[in-house]
Amino acid sequence: MNIVYDSDLSDELKPSVEEVIKESITEPCSCGCDEIYVSIQDGNKIDVKCYDCGTSYFELEVEIEEEEIAT
Repeated sequence: MNIVYDSDLSDELKPSVEEVIKESITEPCSCGCDEIYVSIQDGNKIDVKCYDCGTSYFELEVEIEEEEIAT
């Protein structure tokens, strides 16, 4: 299985997203494609779908911590 990540997805999230994908998706899509496309939507939702036909497998919600800036 090949996983393609949207350029907006941070490198920090990729390993944990990949782990969830490998645990959850065990066979190719019903269209026969074994390529997964991962994109981030609305700032904190990750959409995992078939690269060819766009069928959504699932969405993940992530917490994005904001760093405090000392003044």
